[in-house]
Amino acid sequence: MNGPDLDECRELGREHGLAAGLAAVLDGLDPEIVGHRGLVAVPSADRPAHAHPVPNHLAALEGISLLRYPGSASGSGLTGCWLLALAAVRIGVLGRMLALAADHLSARTFGGSPIIGQQLVVGAIADVVTDLETLSAAPPDDAITPEAGWARHERLTASGWSVLQMFAAAGYIADHPARALHVSTLVADVWIGRP
Repeated sequence: MNGPDLDECRELGREHGLAAGLAAVLDGLDPEIVGHRGLVAVPSADRPAHAHPVPNHLAALEGISLLRYPGSASGSGLTGCWLLALAAVRIGVLGRMLALAADHLSARTFGGSPIIGQQLVVGAIADVVTDLETLSAAPPDDAITPEAGWARHERLTASGWSVLQMFAAAGYIADHPARALHVSTLVADVWIGRP
């Protein structure tokens, strides 16, 4: 398979964040040509001067710029191995946020016991871990259809919402690291054409 190395993308997302991982996914691609609907999400450090910025506070905090290219709406978005590479970045980000959520839940108590030991919480964490393991396995090249890629990203989004709930209200404020999950979903929505 050509394209970005999935393990590297996953590691970049986990250790360096969404912008670093997205830079690896887009390396060698021209966002203006690949992007569809005339809208793209790129690392802020790689933002070309001729595109029109679309303000988004959360994305900016994660080092991501949303850009509009007037008159350019013919691209197909990310396809094939690039869909998988973006999923790998999102898996890395999700894994990092799950670890932070586990730390958060370990430090909080209910009825004198850590919340992380509650049956519903253990089940929710197990579901996310299962998704991370399942989605980390790359499908064969002939199974990378737009529909399969979209379904993979939808599953990542659902797991991200589960992790956000583990942070309670903190998962919904701009200065909390969990904002990476909101921006991860936004990036996927921008780059992936729904079948």
